Amino acid sequence: MRRAIDDQEEVKLSITPLIDVTFLLLIFFMCAMKFKTLERKVLAYLPTDKGGAPIPRFIPPEGKITVFLTRDKGEQATRVRLLDLEIGLDAPAFQVLDRRLKGIRRSPGNEEMPGELNAGPEVPHSDVIRCVDAFMKAGIREIDFVGTPPPGRE
Repeated sequence: MRRAIDDQEEVKLSITPLIDVTFLLLIFFMCAMKFKTLERKVLAYLPTDKGGAPIPRFIPPEGKITVFLTRDKGEQATRVRLLDLEIGLDAPAFQVLDRRLKGIRRSPGNEEMPGELNAGPEVPHSDVIRCVDAFMKAGIREIDFVGTPPPGRE
């Protein structure tokens, strides 16, 4: 007499594909969460765009805090000028610019004064960003950008 249990075959369950799918899902969600948190951490203080409309209030040219950034071809340093005063070259000049912009901003009557950034064509973008950072640290949020026209359109 044979038993019924002996006649049945043993069922084997292969869990290798389950483990593969589990690890793929785990990796996918880890990457998706990492990109999401990185996107939230990037904070940029960019100047606002005024569009093509004219500025609603009249500000005389001397009523702007103007910074000039120049660099001639072949030079390795950017010259920084605040209003009509030469400040200096590169990193030390940007530190002085930070202090002077804060001082100008604290003066009575200058609380709402806008800034103007005039950068030459040879000035690297990193120096322009340094200057924008100096304006932001001083609390000047309204910045006009002035540049030179491309060659042939002067």
